[in-house]
Amino acid sequence: MASHEPIDPYLIAQLKLGSEAAFRKIYQQLHLKVYRFIFALLKDSCQSEEILQETFVSLWVNRQHLKGELPLYPYLYLTARRLTIDAFRKASSEQHFKERLQFLQLDSTNETEEQILMSDLQNLTKEAINILPPQQRIIFQLSRIENLSYDEIALQLNISRNTVRNHLVSALKTLRAHFVKHDIILFFIFFLLH
Repeated sequence: MASHEPIDPYLIAQLKLGSEAAFRKIYQQLHLKVYRFIFALLKDSCQSEEILQETFVSLWVNRQHLKGELPLYPYLYLTARRLTIDAFRKASSEQHFKERLQFLQLDSTNETEEQILMSDLQNLTKEAINILPPQQRIIFQLSRIENLSYDEIALQLNISRNTVRNHLVSALKTLRAHFVKHDIILFFIFFLLH
């Protein structure tokens, strides 16, 4: 079946039931068309490939909400468009933050600029904490912000000390990756040595 033909409603029904074979067939039929759409906007093959994968992951995760009688193209294009816009916003935000950081380094004695940097760092820290899964977020906040011990957290959440430790290790890895991606070293000084 050519990619311009509509997807067989039976395949969509099978996808909704969790059929990986149906998902693969849909992917084979549509991925090039969706990729071209994304690439036309981004002009970056690596980033386009990432968004293509995120688009199809979203399709898989949300498969039960699909309506078999509706064409699949609009769902995929809207998802790809949203993810592409998010990528633009993120790149713009990162560029803005890097420019602000370079600007502040030129005149670090200016108190107002230092306050802006601290505000940006606080916002980035909140953003990083908010990307954590709920359980990891709670454990991280209890440990690093409220200064509770592993045992106190385990008692409060009614989980084992090892579970607390494992969640905290995972949270710190996620946060470390987030801050390294944003070229922030202060995070390590504040949270990891805290």
